[in-house]
Amino acid sequence: MKDAASVLDCLAAGYRLDLEADDYVRNLASAAAGLLDAGLGVIAYTYDARDPAKPIIDHFAVSDRFDPAWLPPFYAALESRGHDGAANQPSGFATWSHMSCGQASAVPGMRHLLPAFAKIGGARDTLAVNALDADGRGLWIGAPMKSTKRATTQHMTLLSRLSAHLTAASRLRRAGKRSPAAILGANGALLHANDKAAARQRDELRHAVSAFDKARTRDARRDSELATRRWRPLVASSWSLLDEFDTDGKRFVVAVDNAPPTRAHQGALSEREHHVLTQASLGHSNKEIAYELGLSHATVRVLFHRAARKLRTSTRAETIARFAALK
Repeated sequence: MKDAASVLDCLAAGYRLDLEADDYVRNLASAAAGLLDAGLGVIAYTYDARDPAKPIIDHFAVSDRFDPAWLPPFYAALESRGHDGAANQPSGFATWSHMSCGQASAVPGMRHLLPAFAKIGGARDTLAVNALDADGRGLWIGAPMKSTKRATTQHMTLLSRLSAHLTAASRLRRAGKRSPAAILGANGALLHANDKAAARQRDELRHAVSAFDKARTRDARRDSELATRRWRPLVASSWSLLDEFDTDGKRFVVAVDNAPPTRAHQGALSEREHHVLTQASLGHSNKEIAYELGLSHATVRVLFHRAARKLRTSTRAETIARFAALK
């Protein structure tokens, strides 16, 4: 894996809201190459898995070092192993859909497909980032590898954080232009709030603006672990932060409503409990959920246990299953 500071370059590409879908995926593949390229290039695609039995790739791109001529033999090799080899469907989706990132050789359900990777320039493995939102739409970035050397825990942590940001950024792109819930000065001071909840959270938003700015400094590029730990995709599970400039070039930060999709509130479960259980249903750990929602790990743990009590369940799996069954 490349210099971890290039995570920030990939984040910047992820938050390009001005590009059309094809250009966006192409630009993201290029940016991700600086982060993931192990000598064989990078693949990136968006997909629609609202019907999880029939996920479909809708926009696809590769970086410069990936040869598209590798793909037809790869799909044929998948089919010969009894696996779906359709070019417009994400390979192995049922196996990796619950993961924010992973290495194929470390995923039991993917290991039998490793011989097919040889058709991709002699690859033996793949390292991938999966940004699947709760509405069933996602973004996948993968880099074929010539060896099965495991990525470090630190690198995988950075990739899981990248996944969280790409999920939030993709959700913003799908939502289109929207009015900000709050407008803040470059120093984080609240200048205007259209959302009463945002006004009540002015201190949290101010701290988030500070972290947002510090994460993108030159110094932060030397410590992307610290930068990404501070800069969360959401503030208080509700808002994403974006730069804005007025006609005079003066910079503002806007907080835009970007809460993850979830079903209508059921019974006694609160909105935050719904958010936590929705992310848990995607297979994410409490630590990942805390990062994704911009909450503390302790808060997520309390919300999950509180929801479990309300649902009268005793295990994580049972709680998630009961939540999924709510009408």
